[in-house]
Amino acid sequence: MATLLFIAGGIALGCAFLGGFGRFGLRAHTERAVIVFDHPVGGLRAGALVTFRGVALGRVEHIGLYADPLHARALIPVTIRVQPDHIHLAGSSRHPTLPGLVRDGLQAELHTASLVTGHIGIDLDIVPGPVPRPHPGLSNLVEIPAHESRLEILRHTLATLPIHKMAAEWQQAAQDGQKTAARIQAALPALRASLAGLAAATRTAATSMATARRQTAQDSRRTRGVLSRLMTTARRQTQDRGAEIRTVTRDTKAALSTARQVRSDLRTPDDALETDLAAAGRDLAAGGVALRGAARTIRHTPTMLLTGSGR
Repeated sequence: MATLLFIAGGIALGCAFLGGFGRFGLRAHTERAVIVFDHPVGGLRAGALVTFRGVALGRVEHIGLYADPLHARALIPVTIRVQPDHIHLAGSSRHPTLPGLVRDGLQAELHTASLVTGHIGIDLDIVPGPVPRPHPGLSNLVEIPAHESRLEILRHTLATLPIHKMAAEWQQAAQDGQKTAARIQAALPALRASLAGLAAATRTAATSMATARRQTAQDSRRTRGVLSRLMTTARRQTQDRGAEIRTVTRDTKAALSTARQVRSDLRTPDDALETDLAAAGRDLAAGGVALRGAARTIRHTPTMLLTGSGR
């Protein structure tokens, strides 16, 4: 009997100690709230930790289920108990309350408490921007809005991905790539041979062009030399024939003067003139024969005009 009393007293003292000094003891100021999730909460259990940016703030008390067949949806109200006085607001000496924190943008999301066990916890944070739609009528407690965590968004995205279609497309792309690689591999020898032939033809063309350039340069130098010699010869011939040209000019002028005189004499003919005309006719006939002979000689030896009959 004494032993039982001793054990009972120890238990009572332990409970009193935990109630007076524990974080969530009987004397701690706590508030209850409800969080309504419209997506699965697998891994969340009663007693799971509720944190504020990783700092323990309370625990999960109860997890309910509200089915709505009319709208084909299910809501999961989760009741939590937290200590809001652990949060201190800047510029204020008063401890915040849950309604005030909700007005300031307090929201909840699920987070992985343990990757090994798969347990899920709830994390609270002040989130600026639009507030998720509330769910009135599910509970009389203060509702903390809930939004999908990045993990849930990623999980939902992965769940909705057309994995089979993507795998089939990747497999088809891999097969197409293998076929393309095989075609390229088969075409490589012919391509290498073609490139080798093109390179050889290019080298041959380059050699031919270099030879042609050298030959053209040599021909150009020879042509310039020939032209220079021709110009020198022409200048020398012009100088050498200058005196003859001047003599021919004087003779031409004299012949013109004689012709004018003859024309004047023809206008007043006499016996002496007739005699002179007959002699002139004979001279002209002889001159014609001489001119025809000179013409034949010039046709046979055209260079005589440049070199002269005596050269």
